This record gives sequence, C-alpha cells and structure tokens, in this order.
Amino acid sequence: MLEKIELHYIDLEKMRDNPVIVDAGACMGKYIEIMNKRIKGCKIMAIECDRENIETLREKNFSNVTICEKALIGYSFRGRMVYHKYVGLPYSGSVGYEKTYIKKNTRKFKEVIKYEVETFGINDIFTEFDIDRIDYLKMNIEGAERDVLAAMTKETALRIGQISVSIHTKIHDDLASSPLKDSVKTDAIQRLNELGFTAWKVARRLTYGFMEV
Repeated sequence: MLEKIELHYIDLEKMRDNPVIVDAGACMGKYIEIMNKRIKGCKIMAIECDRENIETLREKNFSNVTICEKALIGYSFRGRMVYHKYVGLPYSGSVGYEKTYIKKNTRKFKEVIKYEVETFGINDIFTEFDIDRIDYLKMNIEGAERDVLAAMTKETALRIGQISVSIHTKIHDDLASSPLKDSVKTDAIQRLNELGFTAWKVARRLTYGFMEV
C-alpha cells in the first residue's frame, strides 16, 4: 500500500528484505532517520553535495549509510559543476539559476556562495555504489530531476524497484535558461512510463512509479 513518509511516497510491501535505498538529495538526513526506523536491515546511499549538509550527515554517523559527496546529474555536466548555496534561504541551487526563489525571498536572501562539486550520471549509479539493484530511489535534487529522467536508460530503470521524484515546478523559467534547458520540457510521468515504470502524480509536485518484476 502506498504511503507518505515526509514529502515522498513509498510502498513498503514492495520492498525486499535488506533493501537498498538511494536518497538523492539527502540534505541533513531527516528522511534517512525515518527510513531507518521504518525499514529494518536497509542499506542507504546518501547523495549530497552541499558542504554543510555533508558535515551534518557525517556527524550523525549512520552505521548503514554510505555518503556520496557528489551531485547526481543527467546529460549536462561532465565530471564537475558549480554549486550555488543560497545563504539565508532554505533552498540550495544545484544548477544555480533559481532566480525565482531569490526574488520571492528578497528580505531573507543574503548572498550566493559558489563552489565546484563532483558529479556522476544516473546511468553510472550502480558502478558508483557497487550495487546491482536499487529497491527505492528518492530524488529531490533542486531542479535537476527532469535532466536525470531524460538521461536514464531502460537498462538502468529496470534495476530500480520504486522511484519517488520531487518536481521543482516553480523554477521552470529559470531552468529554461540554464544548462538544463534541453530537458526542462520533459514530462516526468510520461518519461517514467516510457522507461517501464507504472507512474502517476501523487501530490502537487510529486511523482511516484514502480517497476513490475
């Protein structure tokens, strides 16, 4: 049965014993804490490129978590990209074109801190973590999710049991003038169904899909 855990949706009945979970956009690990309470024996891969968030994840010292200090991408970057940290805002800009967020939060916004981060592509995810399957992929990567879905191959998709994607609709216009412009029109539900998932919209900006085995 599909249920909501924090922002994302998951069907716990579809999970294997000792499942592999990938948290792309792990932030400070709140979702990981909840998953550890709900799913015994899970192995979690946390993808996060924000330096402050990485430090927080390290401090929490999860025994079952592998931290990947990189950004998950699709087509647009090769090896490294410039990450934008918006000081004063609760948003982090992996693509650095979130002018909409800054405009709406002018009083809170202080400055942008930029630094390079390593990247890896969605179709390299199994090699990156030395795994053969992902039982659940949660993806909240600040606007790059369409790019990842556009780049994902069917071979990759077939090795993912469930996927929950947060679609950042408010920054659509910003993305259209960014390095991710080629994938900005990608329809998440349509793309997931093309890849073989059974997918649908479960909330205002959330898409969920599962792969029949």
